[in-house]
Amino acid sequence: FYTIVIDRPEKRNAMNRAMWLRLAELLDEACRDPGVGVVLVTGSGGSFSAGDDIGEMLGLESVEEARRYFQAHRRAFLFFLECGKPVVGVVEGPAVGGGAEMLLVMDYVVAGENSLIGYPEARLGLIPPVLVSLGSLVLGHRLARELALTGRLMPAREAWRLGIVSEVVEAGRALERARRVAGEIMESPPQSHGAVKRLSLEAARPLLPAMDGALEELARLVVSGEAKRRMRLFLEARRRG
Repeated sequence: FYTIVIDRPEKRNAMNRAMWLRLAELLDEACRDPGVGVVLVTGSGGSFSAGDDIGEMLGLESVEEARRYFQAHRRAFLFFLECGKPVVGVVEGPAVGGGAEMLLVMDYVVAGENSLIGYPEARLGLIPPVLVSLGSLVLGHRLARELALTGRLMPAREAWRLGIVSEVVEAGRALERARRVAGEIMESPPQSHGAVKRLSLEAARPLLPAMDGALEELARLVVSGEAKRRMRLFLEARRRG
């Protein structure tokens, strides 16, 4: 299998635009490689991903600039969806915002019991674009809406109960378990995997325009005065510790 590591531990693996673009490149590479059976996606330093880089989003000055910025997100999520290989998420620590949205487009997610998962974008005056579109297919319309509106964070076992996480294991053992799951998956022939992924994608295709609409709305919101104010307060609170 092929392992992608989100590696920015000093920022709890918060994703900037360059990282979203690099993630898309690595997914494309892995999904095209005939020698790859399963793709694992994990984070370094005890975190999966704290979501988007708030400081970088705060610097967006126009809707057009924001549209270009979020196209990197769209590219990565489309590769998750269109990959013909099974994708297994490996979560330890926080998986928040965009980090948690990645889990919605993976095929299997193993989380350590120390994980904390949620979609708090509304608290910053923003929205989680994948949750409010594709998330309804994974979780159901009402639950996706509830999680987006409340922005609450949840422990791994609650995320498992809701269907965001496939399995919860002892903290620090998620990668070990995910590798075993990958081995079990690879006992089936790759043509079966490709057929399952291709056919299941058809259920998601009608929701792709909704994802694009959500990304457009996010581009407008992120440059609004209220979102700027809330992002500044967030960064100030983080600096104070």
